Amino acid sequence: MKHVSKLMMLSAATLMALSLAGCGGTTPTPTPDPTPTPDPTPEVDNSVPGIIKQAEAMDKADLYKKAMEEINGKTFTVVANSSRMKDAAPAWAKYCQTNYDANFNFTFVTSQPKNNRIFTQIKADVTGSNHVIAMTLIQDGNQIKNKMIDTGYLLNYIPKEWDGNKTKDGEPLALQSLNKVFVYNNLGTKKFTNCWDFVAEGQHTQFMAPNSEPVGKNFLYMLTRDDYAAVVKDAYEKYTGDKTYFETALKAVNGLDAEFGLGADAKYSLAWIYLWQKSFLEVEDDGPISANLVKKSSPDAAGLLVYSKFRSTAETEETSNKNVTVAAYQDGYVGFGGYMYKHYLQILKTSPYPWTSCALINFMTTEHDGFNPWGKDMGGYSSSPKVQATFDHSNDGGTDYPVKNDKGYDWWTGSGSGKGNLVLEDSTYAAKVSADLGDWIDSL
Repeated sequence: MKHVSKLMMLSAATLMALSLAGCGGTTPTPTPDPTPTPDPTPEVDNSVPGIIKQAEAMDKADLYKKAMEEINGKTFTVVANSSRMKDAAPAWAKYCQTNYDANFNFTFVTSQPKNNRIFTQIKADVTGSNHVIAMTLIQDGNQIKNKMIDTGYLLNYIPKEWDGNKTKDGEPLALQSLNKVFVYNNLGTKKFTNCWDFVAEGQHTQFMAPNSEPVGKNFLYMLTRDDYAAVVKDAYEKYTGDKTYFETALKAVNGLDAEFGLGADAKYSLAWIYLWQKSFLEVEDDGPISANLVKKSSPDAAGLLVYSKFRSTAETEETSNKNVTVAAYQDGYVGFGGYMYKHYLQILKTSPYPWTSCALINFMTTEHDGFNPWGKDMGGYSSSPKVQATFDHSNDGGTDYPVKNDKGYDWWTGSGSGKGNLVLEDSTYAAKVSADLGDWIDSL
C-alpha cells in the first residue's frame, strides 16, 4: 500500500506539471553564467615623468626609434654648462641615420649661459607658458638639488644599458666627472709638495672666484667632510716648513668646527679655507690661468684649474707645457691634489620632447661616440666604466710634455701615498652645509 501511494503521488505531481504547461504555464530555465567582463586596457602615462619611466625599461633601439618619430624635422633645444654639448646631438643624429633611417634629421640648438644664469633660465622655462628647453647638461650639485630637484623642475632618467654606480653617479645622473688640479710653473725656485704650500704666506694661487663658478665653493664645502678633513690634517702634520702662519689661521677659526656641527678634524680644513679665501688671485676663467702658467715669464706661478686646459697650449719660445708641473704627480706630494666636480644630465619636467631627451642622454652615457666630445681630452671621465675604458690619455704628452699624461680617474680619486686625493663633489653634503659655511666663506 505504501508503494502504491508513493506512485500515485508522483503521478499526480507529473499530471499537474503537464496541466500547467498545457494551460500556457512556463517551466523555469536555468540562468546562464554571465560572460566575464575583460579588464580595461591600462592607460599609458604620457606625461614627462611617465615617459621617463617607460624609457627606463626600454632597450636602446626601441627608445631611439621612438625619439626619432618625436623629433624628426623639428627643433631640439638644450641649455648646458659645456660648449661641447654642440657636438653630442649631431653625433646621435648620425648614429640614427647610420643604423635606422638615413633621412632622419632635426635642428639642434644649445646655449651656454654664463654667471650662474642657467638656473634662472630653466626656472623661467618651466614656470612660463611657452616650454622650449627639453633637457640640460648642468653643473653645481648643491644648487641643482636645492633649486632644481627639490622643486621638481628637473627630472632624472637612468638608461637601461648604463653600467655606472647609481649611488655615486645616478641620482642625479652624471655624464662625467671633471678635475681641477693644482699646477705650477716649474721654472722658479718654489717647491709645491704639500697642499698647504698653496696657501702659504705670500702665495697667491690663481683661481676662478667661487661666486663666479659655484663648483669652487662646493669644493670648499667638501673639504670639511670628515674624510677630506682628515687628509688636510694629515698634510698639516707632515708639513716640513714653518707653520707659524698656519697656526695663526687655526686660532682665527677656533670653535667654528663645533659651531657649524662639523667633525673635530674640520678645524684644519676651515683654517685652509680661511687662508685660501684671503690669498688666492682671482682670474676670470681657467683658460687665462693656463695661458699664464705656461709662460717662461711666470716662474713660481701656481693655479687651481681645469686639467684639460693644457690640451691646447701653443708650443712657442715663450709658452710651453714643458714649463708646468701637476703638483700631485710629484713623488712624495702630500694632501689633496685638487677637486672634482660633475656635469649632470637632467630633463625639464615640461620638456616638449621627452623621448628625445631620454634618447640623447642614453647615447651620451652609454656610447663611445656619445661621450667623445668630452672624453677625447684628458681630465674628463665618463660615469660609465665601460665607456671610460675606451679612452686612454696616459701618454698624451709622452716624455716631452708630462703634464698631459693623465693618470686616470682611479688614480685621481684614490687614497694613500701616490694618489691624487681629489676632493669629490657630493651634492647632498654640499647642500647640507652650504647655508652656514656659505655665509662664512663670503665673509672672508
